Amino acid sequence: MKNTKILGVNTLDIKEAAMALKKGKTVVFPTETVYGLGANGLCTDAVKNIYRAKGRPSDNPLILHVAEYSWIEKLARNIPQELNVLFNTFWPGPLTVVLEANTDIIPSVTLGGLDTVAIRIPGHPLAIELLKEADVPVAAPSANSSGRPSPTEFEHVLEDLDGKVDYIIRASGTEIGIESTVLDLTGYIPKILRPGSLTYEELREVIELEPYEEHIGGPVLSPGVKYRHYQPKATMEVFIGDDSKTVEKMKERIGEINKTNQFKNIGILCYEENIAEFPPSYNIISMGPRSDLKTLANSLYNSLRKFDALGVEYIISQGIEKPQGLGIAIMNRLMKACGNNIHKV
Repeated sequence: MKNTKILGVNTLDIKEAAMALKKGKTVVFPTETVYGLGANGLCTDAVKNIYRAKGRPSDNPLILHVAEYSWIEKLARNIPQELNVLFNTFWPGPLTVVLEANTDIIPSVTLGGLDTVAIRIPGHPLAIELLKEADVPVAAPSANSSGRPSPTEFEHVLEDLDGKVDYIIRASGTEIGIESTVLDLTGYIPKILRPGSLTYEELREVIELEPYEEHIGGPVLSPGVKYRHYQPKATMEVFIGDDSKTVEKMKERIGEINKTNQFKNIGILCYEENIAEFPPSYNIISMGPRSDLKTLANSLYNSLRKFDALGVEYIISQGIEKPQGLGIAIMNRLMKACGNNIHKV
């Protein structure tokens, strides 16, 4: 067990955290998407501490976080022209790009054994301050135990990583609540590897882009595409379709579960508009209004962790029928959270 030190957001604490990163220590810090577990991405031993703290598979590549474009020129080779317009349009922000890696300086462990590197410039001012002060590329996956819902609050980080990391910066909750969009720029036409809050439609306005398809099989080209991710402790299933039909089917499913007596504590994750249609005796959590995708995204991981805190054994959730824009990213996370246990009604 490590003696994890909790830091604030004042200048002296940020300087201490930056010095820790330079020395190969692990530091949890907030970004605009989720909290990240950071270490010096150019130091093999430091990066191994990330995998160790998370229990993360070693072939799952990490994202390098930097504050300046000049770092990208050092970390990548054969940078395509599309990056300039992406940089000017979306950075700092929730976009990660995959480029040909400069393997002369980036350890293989950071790349997950690949010859490509994932890089982003985060949009959180504290993260930028920390990165500028540290002046090293910071490898930083989400600050959770591998496979668990990503942390959007300081308390989530403490629950998973207290005693496993060197430092945690205590800050407010994250703004977006789901991870960055990962865009592969190594092919002839750019393509999304992981959907996020930056949508296909927004990217398509400035560059040519392949239609998004879920990653199935093959090498792990991006975080969040192969292994079990974002999962609560409870078994979970998701119903998608018209609201009236999903509510009806969810009620039927509750009845079936009750007959087996296998699960005593059932949780319901639904739209705000449908809360009153379920028996109040169950643990019911609202994702937010059906039409408010930003709220749905921001509340998702927090809701799953609330079910864990309530000791819920089985979660029945509504999903998004025919998702578009940000809805694609939300359904991607729901699909992985429930292990693809999805029912169309």
